[in-house]
Amino acid sequence: MKKIALIMDGWKRFFTYAWPAGMLERIRETNEDVNLYIFNSSGDWSRDEDYNIGEYNIYRLPDLNDFDGIIVDLNNIRYPKVREYVISSAKATGKPVISIANEIADFYYVGIDNYSAMQEMVAHLYEVHGCRRFWYVMGPDDNYESNRRVAALRDFSETHGILWDDGDLYCESYEYKCGANGFEKLLALHGELPDAIICANDNIAVGVCETAAAHGYKAPDDFLVTGFDNFDKASYYSPHITTVGHIREQVGYHCADILLRLWRGETVPRFNYTGHQCIFWESCGCDAGIAVDQAEHSRAQIVYGIETDEFEEQVLSLEYELLQCETVREMSRWIPKCIPAMRCDAMYLIMDEHMNDFRELSDYYDRHLIEDEEFCVHGYPEKMQMEFAYEDGVVKESEETVVEGIFPTFDYAEGGKDFLFLPLHFREHTVGYFVIRNAVYLMEKQYLFQIINVLTSAMENLHKKERLAYLNQVLSELYVKDAMTGMYNRLGYQKLACRMFEKKKQTGENLSIIFMDMDRLKSINDEFGHIYGDWAIKTIASAILKYIPEGAVAVRSGGDEFLVVLEQTADAEIEKIIGEIRKDIRERSAEMKLPFPLTVSAGCVHTDMTTGCDLDDYVREADAIMYEEKTAKKANRT
Repeated sequence: MKKIALIMDGWKRFFTYAWPAGMLERIRETNEDVNLYIFNSSGDWSRDEDYNIGEYNIYRLPDLNDFDGIIVDLNNIRYPKVREYVISSAKATGKPVISIANEIADFYYVGIDNYSAMQEMVAHLYEVHGCRRFWYVMGPDDNYESNRRVAALRDFSETHGILWDDGDLYCESYEYKCGANGFEKLLALHGELPDAIICANDNIAVGVCETAAAHGYKAPDDFLVTGFDNFDKASYYSPHITTVGHIREQVGYHCADILLRLWRGETVPRFNYTGHQCIFWESCGCDAGIAVDQAEHSRAQIVYGIETDEFEEQVLSLEYELLQCETVREMSRWIPKCIPAMRCDAMYLIMDEHMNDFRELSDYYDRHLIEDEEFCVHGYPEKMQMEFAYEDGVVKESEETVVEGIFPTFDYAEGGKDFLFLPLHFREHTVGYFVIRNAVYLMEKQYLFQIINVLTSAMENLHKKERLAYLNQVLSELYVKDAMTGMYNRLGYQKLACRMFEKKKQTGENLSIIFMDMDRLKSINDEFGHIYGDWAIKTIASAILKYIPEGAVAVRSGGDEFLVVLEQTADAEIEKIIGEIRKDIRERSAEMKLPFPLTVSAGCVHTDMTTGCDLDDYVREADAIMYEEKTAKKANRT
């Protein structure tokens, strides 16, 4: 089975679904055993640099050496370091790499011939309409396609003796606002209109026309205007925009075809151009001879609006249900329930295991406080957890699966399949990724960004809630626990031991109470120093906590005094517990090579809930019994 990796960045929050659609068309018509793996980010739209770091980290998920061919679309990435990482990683594999609509050294090129298409456009304005004075409103000045279009215009001007002035050129973006801003700036600079305004795409052309209208100018009466790409705007705007048409799916089709040919050992030219057609329409005073069905367009817009409204309702329902969930796995199950439009073969949720760090809150004191930095910023953990799997309409009821890399987990025996990998992150901190099999429909409908955004927000809120609960519990335990030993302090005694005693008294159940006191603490401190005294106290506390039964309350009631309140226990069992504690203390003392013997004295009593005694009374009684043992030891030493 051959594998193709497609690495691309969306335009704003939109998926460029035409690329994988064309690739899959070519793969499926050949019946080749090839699958497509798409690693898509949406890092082009946000002003939050940390958010974009999290988006682009998806490119670090695959080991590109696992693939037989690599296709990259890097035109929307505005971070040089991200582009350089993808390029260097792809080159290092030694596998064939194709770049979509961007010339990159050592990579095959597939895309429209921007240079010849733009030369054809300006030649039409020059030869047919007699235009001699131009403004140029182009895309980003670091964009390959925009630069090729500018180069074509510049070369045509030089060849035909047209004055080229950089003051006639405005570069910004491929958006509507570029046309608006460009028209305003150039009009303010020149004070009069040119013969024609050539735009890098149809969005920009509409921006030019709308802004010109606000100034009282109209195309084509006062100036001619052209666009590029033949978006719907060109066909249905008034006037219809002269543009360059090309079938975007052909780009993906040719990419897959080139890899198939290379794998067969065929020679393939480095530059591979898809076809284009200049459509000369009303905005340059021409009639394209193409009938535009406005009624069908209106119908399609109405249907699209209805589908969008339904989807928005589904997203709101999903958002509500996710708020009620207690785990990420629960959240995942609501996606197919709330979003029936998720027409795909399968979906999977792979998470960083740290997402579960705060879920089990049973033993706070022994756990370290997990900081946000535990999540990866660059790359992914070697081992991750599959939290959710949904295949062919059924949620897979299986134990959590450990995922190491994307293969063999996402290998597939049948060719012609696509897997879409989407990043999940809390700003720059990567928490996992989402995988969809057969995702082209969802990419075309542009449903996925909102779904992933809602899911990520819900996961982050849940994580913050669990973390806050953990921190609150830690603070609460610090409040009632002794910092040195981890045993409860006097406040913990009142809140836990006394409350336990009162509850048992109501039910008539008795308790056992053990009182222990370290021997010779003052002598140890005086002779060896307080550091040794502290070590001794910690050693005794550790042994007590190790051997007392579950449910017992252990208290450090004084500097060297320890109290244990436990369910009523037979004397023989009490003696066994005390004996194990003393043995552990001896062994630890020997390991630490303490320069003094470390021992404890102990006393035990059992409550009688039929009397009027309170817990303090029994503690004093146990203390007195312990003191008898201590006194006897002193007598023996003398």
